Amino acid sequence: MTPERWRQVEEIFQAAIDLQPEERTPYVCKACGDDTKLRRDVETLLLQHDSAGDLLEKPVYVAETDLSSFQSLPVWEEETDPMIGRRLGTYQIEREIGRGGMGAVYEAVRADNEFNRRVAIKLVKRGMDTDFILRRFRKERQILAALDHPHIAGLLDGGTTDDGLPYFVMEFIAGQPIYTYCDSRKLTVAERLKLFRAICDAVHYAHQKQVVHRDIKPSNVLVTSEGIPKLLDFGIQTFESRSGRRYHT
Repeated sequence: MTPERWRQVEEIFQAAIDLQPEERTPYVCKACGDDTKLRRDVETLLLQHDSAGDLLEKPVYVAETDLSSFQSLPVWEEETDPMIGRRLGTYQIEREIGRGGMGAVYEAVRADNEFNRRVAIKLVKRGMDTDFILRRFRKERQILAALDHPHIAGLLDGGTTDDGLPYFVMEFIAGQPIYTYCDSRKLTVAERLKLFRAICDAVHYAHQKQVVHRDIKPSNVLVTSEGIPKLLDFGIQTFESRSGRRYHT
C-alpha cells in the first residue's frame, strides 16, 4: 500500500471511529464510493480497532477489593500461562491480573535486586500482533510516556519481548474506585471535592499535552490507601482539528 493510499484509508477510518457504531457502515460506504478495495481496507481496520479495545483499554490496575479474588485463582490457571515467571527486562512476571481478546495484563516485580518495585505489564499476545495493533500499541505507549502528573498512573518503562511482542510497564496501583473509597470512609462533601479537584487538575494537564481521556468514569479513578487519586486507562486515538492541530484521544 502506498503512503498516499494509507493516508486515504486512515482518514476514513479515523472519521468512522468517532461515529456511533450504527453510523459507521453508511459513512464508510459513502466515503469509499465504488472503491471496494478501499472499503474492505477500512472495514478491516475498524474490526481490528474494536478487537484492540479489549486489551488497549483494559485496566492495568487492581482495586483493593479485587485482590482476594485474584489470590484465590486455582494454581493450575497460572501454570498454564507460559508468561508466569518469565522475565521482561528488569521485571519478573508473578501473575495475570487481566485478560482481553488481544492480550493480557500481568503483575510483576523488579528482579535485578537493585530496588523493590511492583508494576503492571501490558502485553500483546501472539497472533494478534498485526501491523495496525502494534502501531496503535506503540503510539499509546509513546503518548503515555509524555504524561508525568502525580494524579495520572504513570508509564515506567517499555520494550519488546525476545519473540517480538511489544509491552509497556505501568505504575501498579492497589486502591479503590473513588466512589467506594469515599463511601467506605464516609467522606464529607469538602473531602470529596478535594479528590475531584485533583482529578480535574490531571485532566487539565493531559489537555495541555493534547491528550483527551475518552472514558472518564468513577471506576477509572482509583484512590490509594494514602488518599491519592489516580486517573487510569487513557483510550488513545489521534485526530486532527480543523486548525490542523493533532490531538490524541
